[in-house]
Amino acid sequence: MNGIRPKEILDLLHVLDQDLGGGPAAAAAPSRLILATAISLNGSVYTRAGAMGLFVPEAAVPGTICAKSLQGGLYESIEETALEGRPRTARLKIEEDDPILGFGFLCSGTLEVFFEPVDEALRSHLRKVRDAVLNAEGIVCGLEIEGAEVGKRTIYRPDHPAAKDCYKEETPELVEETAQGGLRRIFLCPVRPVGKVLIFGSGPDAAHLAARLLELGFTVSVADPRPRRLRNVNWDRTRAMLIEGGWEDASAAVRPDEETSVVVMTHSLAEDRAALKGALLSAAGYIGIAGTAKRARELLSDLELSDVRPRPGTVFAPAGLDIGAETPEETALSIAAEIMAARSGRKGGRLSSKPRAHAEHAAHQVPGLVLAAGRGRRFGAGHKLSAPVLGRPVLRHAIENALASRLDPVIVVLGCEADAALKVIAGIEDPRLRVVFNPGWASGKASSIEAGLREVPPGAAGVVALLGDMPMVKPWLINRVVSEFELSGKLVFPVFPGPEGPRRGYPTAFPRELFGEIKTLTADDTAGQAVRRHWSEAMRVPLEDASTQLDIDKPEDLELLPK
Repeated sequence: MNGIRPKEILDLLHVLDQDLGGGPAAAAAPSRLILATAISLNGSVYTRAGAMGLFVPEAAVPGTICAKSLQGGLYESIEETALEGRPRTARLKIEEDDPILGFGFLCSGTLEVFFEPVDEALRSHLRKVRDAVLNAEGIVCGLEIEGAEVGKRTIYRPDHPAAKDCYKEETPELVEETAQGGLRRIFLCPVRPVGKVLIFGSGPDAAHLAARLLELGFTVSVADPRPRRLRNVNWDRTRAMLIEGGWEDASAAVRPDEETSVVVMTHSLAEDRAALKGALLSAAGYIGIAGTAKRARELLSDLELSDVRPRPGTVFAPAGLDIGAETPEETALSIAAEIMAARSGRKGGRLSSKPRAHAEHAAHQVPGLVLAAGRGRRFGAGHKLSAPVLGRPVLRHAIENALASRLDPVIVVLGCEADAALKVIAGIEDPRLRVVFNPGWASGKASSIEAGLREVPPGAAGVVALLGDMPMVKPWLINRVVSEFELSGKLVFPVFPGPEGPRRGYPTAFPRELFGEIKTLTADDTAGQAVRRHWSEAMRVPLEDASTQLDIDKPEDLELLPK
């Protein structure tokens, strides 16, 4: 999850409120307080677009950075902004270990930063952002960094046309447009609400989990229907809400929504079942079941008999990342990390790109298969996968979307006009990317699927198929399909409304047991045949519309894509 962190806003306002109240920051005149926002990054600069830092001229108080401790372009930009009293954008060349927004990193690159004096208008904007995230409202912050109204800040709802797709994709976006004969640049940054976590349980693991999540900025509630159980632990009652009751009492107090995570860890089968039933029927976006995989399957099977089933991609059982946790403290850390990963749309693996030493790694891989070998007859002259969409070729979008997801590896099958496709792929440096050539591409899509399946790691449970001419299949949709496949092990695909009923879309996850059947099919619509055969037993991810499903068959299809 990129963009502004809710805790970042809360911490920033805490410091500014000290200043308003005459606290330690009051010594700095308002015009000498400078807020810096990272806009764009190149190279290996280790920060993120949307990150903010508050600079003060003299000795820093907690939560601020002393400008006098800096040097070079960063210090000069801060000084000029303070002296002129107006915002400015600076492009900084960062050498190794230069302090960026208060941190030194052993890396280098270029960084575009927007500096602005802290005035009452900026404080008011930050308070509105704070109120939104505390009221469980996701928003998009717009900041004009170049144009007639430099420094203008606007708050958009996620569905506002001006917000583009940055909230859904959880990625900041820099919009450039021509206005009144000049260039206007607006930085759009998503801000998700403060995450809510509802923990069912009162043991040491629940207590440690609550503590870890509070440190990360979550709003934490702890519930247990068993009398006096919550009195056995020294909870931080000033920050965590304690609820002596079951699901009905807890849900009334917390009001779970898609930004809510629920962790079931009472260690009582009956109480866990009751809490899990309520969670599955709620809108909670993450539902973690502590304990063994066998116990989780029993709980889910019991509830399935009552026709209570999990929504795709919401259940994590057993809860937690595999870090070898044994103690309550370690278990709490693993679950807190998984909640963070789930909210960020990440797989929660190691940051290292080195191959894992464990032999079982392949069993946890979900490979992607991008089919890009066809002739594209209906497109006419030219290589359709090289056609530009939003400044990048069609195929480049498809591959980069796959690499931005949890797929590992990403296998790209080329055939017709392979040289042109290789030029499109050139420059993508990701160890997960594998490119193969299908010499029999002219015989149809079936041969390309077979060529790709030969590259799937032997231990992988299945593969997720994508099409190279579908640039709008975004990482969030790929990850939803992957999550549902990991949970069910079944055929998984999205469905969207069509004139004659639900239509199957991409990506499509095929379990390994279907590989043999797919290889026996010879029609060009091999994947479609397999889906139709197993439609009734498949897991389907519902989509509101077909906006992610546009494929480029004819030149006029390019006109249907967003500009």
